[in-house]
Amino acid sequence: MTSIPSNFDRVPTRLSSQLTRQGISSANAQLLRAQVELSSSKRVLKPSDDPIAASLINVVDQRLQLAGQRERNLTHASSVLGTLDQALGQITELAQDAKEIASSQVGAQSDAGTRRQQAVLVQSLIDSMVQALNRDYAGLRLFGGERTGAAPIEAFQGGYRYVGAGDGLRTDLGEGVQFPITIGADRAVGALSSRHKGEVDLNPALTAQTRLSDLRGPNGSSPLGTISITVDNGSPTTIEVDLAGAVTAGDVANRIESSIRAAVPGALTGAYPSAVGVNGERFSIGGISAGYTVVFSDGPTGRSATQLGLAGFTYDGVNPLNTDPLAVMNPRVTDDTTLGSLNPTAAVSYGTIVFRNGGRSGSVTTHAGMTVGQLKEAVQRLNLGVRVEVDASGDSINVINEVSGFRMSVEETGGGLAATSLGIRTMSARTALSAFNQGRGVSIADGQTNPVTGLPDANRNVDFRVTLTNGASFTVDLVAGDMGTVQDVLNKINSEAAAAGFGGVFSAGLTGTGNGIEFVDSSGGAGQTSVTSLNAHAAEDLGLMDGTFTAGAPGRLVASDRSSVRVDSLLSALIDLRDALEGNDTLGITFAGERLELGVELSIQARGLVGGRASRIEDAKGRLEDTNLLDQTIKSNLQDLDYIEAASRFSLLQTQLQAGLQSAAAIRSLTLLNFLG
Repeated sequence: MTSIPSNFDRVPTRLSSQLTRQGISSANAQLLRAQVELSSSKRVLKPSDDPIAASLINVVDQRLQLAGQRERNLTHASSVLGTLDQALGQITELAQDAKEIASSQVGAQSDAGTRRQQAVLVQSLIDSMVQALNRDYAGLRLFGGERTGAAPIEAFQGGYRYVGAGDGLRTDLGEGVQFPITIGADRAVGALSSRHKGEVDLNPALTAQTRLSDLRGPNGSSPLGTISITVDNGSPTTIEVDLAGAVTAGDVANRIESSIRAAVPGALTGAYPSAVGVNGERFSIGGISAGYTVVFSDGPTGRSATQLGLAGFTYDGVNPLNTDPLAVMNPRVTDDTTLGSLNPTAAVSYGTIVFRNGGRSGSVTTHAGMTVGQLKEAVQRLNLGVRVEVDASGDSINVINEVSGFRMSVEETGGGLAATSLGIRTMSARTALSAFNQGRGVSIADGQTNPVTGLPDANRNVDFRVTLTNGASFTVDLVAGDMGTVQDVLNKINSEAAAAGFGGVFSAGLTGTGNGIEFVDSSGGAGQTSVTSLNAHAAEDLGLMDGTFTAGAPGRLVASDRSSVRVDSLLSALIDLRDALEGNDTLGITFAGERLELGVELSIQARGLVGGRASRIEDAKGRLEDTNLLDQTIKSNLQDLDYIEAASRFSLLQTQLQAGLQSAAAIRSLTLLNFLG
């Protein structure tokens, strides 16, 4: 309520009216604010009401908005993983059903007709598994890895091709929950071949086009800064060169050379740019004039000169290369690397490489100017379900079979060595025998004893006999030490032939066209070179029993290729089982059953992985709910109205307004006579 100051004995009517009006207006405004607060249940309605509280409320609102989106993401992820778990359960059941069929069809109780009938059932299991692998949730393909827009498994020339890629699709699930919500079919059932990994360190040379980000020198790789260059011919000159922003090795070389020529024109011979470049895997400072030396050191910050292998060496006219091992830049193999810049232990050969997969084949002719990326594209255009990629190590090239049910091979032709030198031939001297026969390896007779005497029996440990065209023969006894690589077994066969006196007329090696072990027989007989299995299955596992003989001088027996690359997947195992049942092949049924067992384990592991992720999602949702509750409590304390305090204030303001109105009415009734007293 407005009052007239006590120091005024007499108050003019106008002043009294103004003071009274101000009091009534203030009371009305406060009463209106209290009424709005009571109707909205909020204490802070705009920033001016409480700037500090409004600022904090804004921060909390942003947190709650982000949490709301994250909660929706978590709910979606939980649904995706739940559907994925169901699909994996279906896949596991299908695999177990197939395994039971395989077990029931090995033995005398089944015949060819029964097995053909079961093959039809296995085909239905294959169809169901493809359908399960192509399952989606709200348009999201669960087994496509990062490629979730299209079906990851497609029929391809009689097999099944995986066209997904990556570990899975990621979304914002919050801190501590950084994992994909989908998986690749290769993780669930196996969909890509694990071979053929490149067998050769291709060791590319440093070129002007090599990106600095692809260098792996011993000094590490980080953004470049400034380097110091001291050029000395008795009167040293120090130059600061900024390498920031350089992208390629050529950029570095050009900046260094241009800086030296600008600061000390006579230090380098020849025309720009000819003095600073690359040689092998190092930077080269050539063309230094007589009497001059060039020394590099790190600049004020960073270790750029050390990273580039330039520091710690004095360059002059006869020493253009830093010989320190730390000067080697060790570039990665990339899509831009040319085949001509590769420098493996055995030089790269150029020629035609043949790719085969599922009965179809195509060839790619290589040359020095071809890049790794162009090789990849050329293989992709063959449309064989074969993919070439750079290994994660950056040292080699891998060849991947994408089609379940197909066997892939990479071969030489015409005696060339292009595939071998690039390390991608699927059967080379370096190929491990353990990779033969889709990973079953080669079985040998070793350590066998006479069942009667219990003593070692040499006859029971001989693996096979080789008969030459002239009728003479020798035996081969393989032991564990011969089972490392293809070259090991070739060495053993040749040593056995030499010990039997046939070293000059017989040799074992690799065929120059296609893949397989080749026996070259110049004994001069009219018969055929042949192999007889004696114990175990080494001859069969090496492909010698179903080889192809070509008469001539010399005669040649080429074994079948037992090192072809097959996708180790549940689909491949099912296809193997179907084909073995149709062909009444009991051994094939047994092998398919073993692979199905491994496939079941893989799907169970994938289901466990998905279950673990789902559990973490639920934990994250619980933590997010707790955080949201705390934020909402803080916001409520800052923004929500205290009803008791607001109601009391509203009642007081009503009384104040009523008193002000009464005072105004009383004052308005006074006259000049009251003033004059």
